[in-house]
Amino acid sequence: MKETGVKIMEVNLSCPNEGHGNLLCFDIERAKFIVYGIKNKIGNIPLIVKISYFHNEERLSKFVYELGSIVDGIAAINTLPAKVIDEKNHQALLGEGRIKSGICGSAIQWAGLEMVKRLKKLREELGLSFAIIGVGGVTIPEDYFKYKKAGADAVMSATGAMWNPFLAQEIKNLL
Repeated sequence: MKETGVKIMEVNLSCPNEGHGNLLCFDIERAKFIVYGIKNKIGNIPLIVKISYFHNEERLSKFVYELGSIVDGIAAINTLPAKVIDEKNHQALLGEGRIKSGICGSAIQWAGLEMVKRLKKLREELGLSFAIIGVGGVTIPEDYFKYKKAGADAVMSATGAMWNPFLAQEIKNLL
């Protein structure tokens, strides 16, 4: 990685294609092993881990306790898995075996904002300093400010920026 001149690296521990139960971020010991390995390879390049929505507070607390001092940032959240079916109860999306898929955009903003608040609280309780990157449902400039108010140090958009390539500029103009 160093040879490429990369300034920061994000590792996705929450790929929705593996199904919600198999997400790497929920296997804390394995995630910790992988993150340590990456940090050892990339040295002082900042490392962000992208995680899914944690339903279980104890599990999130353990994740932050175990990895919060290793990483430079936690990006929350990735898509939320859900059945995507048509009116005949058949798979609605293209591609083999995609009855469950990652839902993104405005529909998941509540979960992203909640995770940012929970991560901020845990960061303070544990005396850690990782950055919190709010992700999920950032489709208009006002969404950026919701995430900042919730405690995000930075905000990321994928779906919103895909549909409005000027979203970042619109947000910047309001700062």
